[in-house]
Amino acid sequence: MQQLFFLSSMDSGQFSSVCRCEVLRPIELPNGHHALMVSCDPPVNGQELGHPLGIGELLLWSRFEDEDLWTFPTFPHFVQICLPDADLPADAMPPSIAWGEIYETEADARSHEMDARPSERARRNPDCPTKCAR
Repeated sequence: MQQLFFLSSMDSGQFSSVCRCEVLRPIELPNGHHALMVSCDPPVNGQELGHPLGIGELLLWSRFEDEDLWTFPTFPHFVQICLPDADLPADAMPPSIAWGEIYETEADARSHEMDARPSERARRNPDCPTKCAR
């Protein structure tokens, strides 16, 4: 499992700047999908989300159902971004606040470098994310 990568987003202005992410721990979501709790450096601007001091941790999981964030083979990897929320019931999925991409290098994240091939599902259905809404 990759321990360090860079998060950015072509879909969300809030996540358009690049932040360095370090894996804090893997998490299995209630639907069985694999997610990663990551630290963000610098913290993401959280003013609009009720976090005026910034968001220092995010929960990420694969945007496409046939991809696994614990074993993804190539970059970029398309993810759903959500806030870690301890108040959710154990069987509830955390709400996605944005779509983003994780990249191997900061330079790739800044330029949204797409050299790697996305999964077969992503190529066939680029606008069809997992059943989790953003």
